[in-house]
Amino acid sequence: MQAFTIDTSTSIRVKGLTIQNSQQMHFTISRCDSVRINGVKVSAPGDSPNTDGIHISESTNVIIQDSKIGTGSELVLLPQLKVPFC
Repeated sequence: MQAFTIDTSTSIRVKGLTIQNSQQMHFTISRCDSVRINGVKVSAPGDSPNTDGIHISESTNVIIQDSKIGTGSELVLLPQLKVPFC
């Protein structure tokens, strides 16, 4: 379950979005190119299991700036790397 998803898109800008206490992935970016995230706040309690902050898959040119991400699991997940990126 995702709170917010961008899928198969190009030249997207997200600014000032706040997502709180999603059940699993807060923000998913999939199959996109040229996505700029600025001033986004993602939060969940530190003891909440499997609450990924931003999950990026099969995407290129994704920039995250001036954002706060605090979740119980991975902050920024890049599954292609097979390790979380923080």
